[in-house]
This record gives sequence, C-alpha cells and structure tokens, in this order.
Amino acid sequence: MFFGYDMEKFLLLLLVAALLLGPERLPRYAEGLARLTKRTREWLSGARTRVKEEMGEDFDDVQWSKLDPRQYDPRRIIRDALLQKLVGWTPGEAYDDRELERLRRSLVALDYFGLVEVLPQPENAKDKAVPVQVNLTPAPRSIYTAGVNYGTRSGAGFSLGLERRYLNTRGHKALAQLDYANKRKAATVQYRVPAFAWLDGWYTASLQAADEQTDSLDTRRLEFVASRSGQYNDYLNLVAALHVLRERWAYFQENVLDDSDPDTLPNYRYASFVFPELRAEYIDVDNRLAPRRGLGGTLMLRGGGGDGGSFAQVDAGAQWFHGFDADSRLIVRGEIGHTFSGELLDMPPSLRFYAGGDRSIRGYGWREVGPRIRNAAGDEFAVGARNLLTGSVEYERYFNGPWGAAVFVDSGSAFDGATPDMHTGVGIGLRWRSPVGPVRIDIAHGLDHPDSPFTIGLNIGADL
Repeated sequence: MFFGYDMEKFLLLLLVAALLLGPERLPRYAEGLARLTKRTREWLSGARTRVKEEMGEDFDDVQWSKLDPRQYDPRRIIRDALLQKLVGWTPGEAYDDRELERLRRSLVALDYFGLVEVLPQPENAKDKAVPVQVNLTPAPRSIYTAGVNYGTRSGAGFSLGLERRYLNTRGHKALAQLDYANKRKAATVQYRVPAFAWLDGWYTASLQAADEQTDSLDTRRLEFVASRSGQYNDYLNLVAALHVLRERWAYFQENVLDDSDPDTLPNYRYASFVFPELRAEYIDVDNRLAPRRGLGGTLMLRGGGGDGGSFAQVDAGAQWFHGFDADSRLIVRGEIGHTFSGELLDMPPSLRFYAGGDRSIRGYGWREVGPRIRNAAGDEFAVGARNLLTGSVEYERYFNGPWGAAVFVDSGSAFDGATPDMHTGVGIGLRWRSPVGPVRIDIAHGLDHPDSPFTIGLNIGADL
C-alpha cells in the first residue's frame, strides 16, 4: 500500500503526474513531495504524543480506527428503519433462539451484506433482558457476470449481467441481463423493492424481450411482470404476479412446399394476454444443495384473456429425497399440468406444455415428446400441448470421495386428449461433488424409438 492506495492506483497516479508536470520537472516535484511527507509524519507523531499526555489513561479507551476517514463506507447507509422491520420480537418477550436464527436468515436473504452475525450476549443481561448484537459487513454494491454457453438447440452464445445490490438507502435493487446465442436471444431488466409490511419479500417489476429461431419455431416475445413475493414460513414462499404478454410466432415452412420461394414470409400469428398468476414453493430438506432427506414442490395457478382467447392453467411438481446411508439416495420426481382453453393453437408457445429433455424426460430431445404438426414438405414440428404428465425415479451412489454414479428411469408425455402417449427413457449418469456445487452428466436412450440416438445432458447446481 502507498498512502492508502494499492499498487495499481499508485502507478496510475504516477503516470498522470508525469503527463501533467512533464518528465523534466517530475524529479524536482517528487523530491519536494518526499520532504513534505516526512514533515507530515513527524508532526502527526508529535501530535499523538501530546494528546496522549493530556488525556492520560483515557487515551487507550478511544477506538481511533473509527475516526479514520478511510473507514467510512457509504454502503452502510441502508436505513435502520428498513432493517428494524425484520426483528420479530419486542423487548420483554421470552428469549427464543429461533427468532435470532430467523433474523439472521432474513438479513442474509437481502443480499446487502457479505457477513451477517446475530450474537446474543447473556453475560451482559440486566433485569433478565438479554442484549443482542448484530454485526453487518456490507457486500460489494455491484455484481458483474459474464459467461459462455452452448446448447444443441440454441447454438453457441454468451451472457452478460449487471446487478446493483442496493441503489439507495431504501434498499432498492436493479438487474440487467443479456443472453445472446445463435438461435435464442433475451434481454431482461428488473427492479426490486423490499416489502416487509406483511411477510419478508419483494415487490418486483421486470421486462423481458426474447427472440427464438430454431429449426421449427420463429417467435418473438415481450413480457412485463409485476409481482409481490412473501416468505410465509421457513418452508413456504408465496408469489402473486400480473403478466402482460405480447407474442408473435410461426412454424417455419408450415404450409410451404419444397419448391416454394425460400423468401416467402412465415404465416405469423399474434396474441396479447393479460393474466394473474399465483405460485407456491415449498422446500423442507436437510440440505438444499444436495438433499438426502425431505420434500420440495411447486404449485402454479394462472389464467386470463386477450385477443388469443381466454385460458386457465394449473401446474404442480414435486421432488422426494430419501438417503439410505451417507453415500446413496433415492430421488423421485413428478409433474402434472392442465390447460383449460378453447383453441390451443391460438395460445402463444410460451403458455403451452412441453416434454422431453434433460430436465423432463431424458433420452429424448428438447420438446421432442408431444403433439406435432406436419407441413407440406413432410417435416414435423412440436407445437406444445394442453396437458403434461412426467415422472422419474433415480438411484444415486458415491463410491470414491466426491465421485459417484446414478441410474434412472424417466417417463411421461405432453398431450391434448384424455390419455397420455407415454414415452420412457433409461440411462446412467456420472456424479461429482465439485467445489461449485453438484455436477451431473447423464447418458440416456429413449425406449419408444429404438433407432433414436443417445442423449447427453449436463447440469450444474443444486437439485432444488
């Protein structure tokens, strides 16, 4: 460190000084600066000695580091009144460790702080009242993200993101995200305001523009979502949202013959919808990163209308984890969904159900399972369905430290009628408990099409 600056900043200052003063005068000014620095240090040392002589023993009781202006951090100005709303007890109530843990989790969930400590001090209790000390270390205000990715459907791409953990003393947050790939592109902006009047949660407003051009689908979507989330208890999170959706879509060459003009525009459909949505997320597991015991589930209800007609939709999913010992576990998953609607083809693709892929039915391609349409050239395209039913059973075992293997069976369908056309896939997987979270590589094969190729899936992150 040089005068409170790191090496990079110090070298930058030297470069600026050389440009402003000129190379011929720089040595003379540097010599004068050195003399001034020496005199300043001698004066400060003498001042410290004089103050110590005048204050006597009280000198050692002063925390001088707190008076250092370099210790001031404007990120500490999140309003106390905002954080005080998270305190779930009032002075005089019976002491409860669970309330302290709830406060700690609420402060961590805000993501304003890099370190949160909630420390009871029973040794300082007076009149049976236990003081509680809360230590908060601010986290960096900005989060910059960048990455590269590749998908069999989307192609090569990259992502860029910027998040402001706090914009002002009221704790507002902002996010901007760009995902750009060869066949899929999306830009998202989001603004969040803390909401503690009823339950710990957020008021959120987001706007997303998306463009997707796969081998079969050409779609563009603009969607605005306003929502309010609330943590009902330790296990249940609730979200109420209002969606405003505008979507344009077409299936490539849906009614085009092989010898038609390749410049012919697709037969675009358009739809606008406004609809509310209610979502419940329940998680009760021993370890969210790699659960060995417990249950997780989601329930979604939404419905509304627009120029594409009216609809109502329900979707429910669940995951159950059972550990046999420290190195093995059983995972059972299931999902069911249904759409109440007039003409499904009048609904945009983003509101339909699909099946197939590494997070649905392994052994089949993304959105491969379900109703398909055939164009005049004989090509088939998946169009989504009114109903969804999927299930999975997986056994996982670790053999050598962080390395393990899995076997699984997936089955299900996306369908329009009353009876699903079930498709089943089987496979094996490699498991790795990496430093950044669980890594899963699966190789699967669909049993309903013996000649179909094997599929490979890669997933990184928590199971829930």
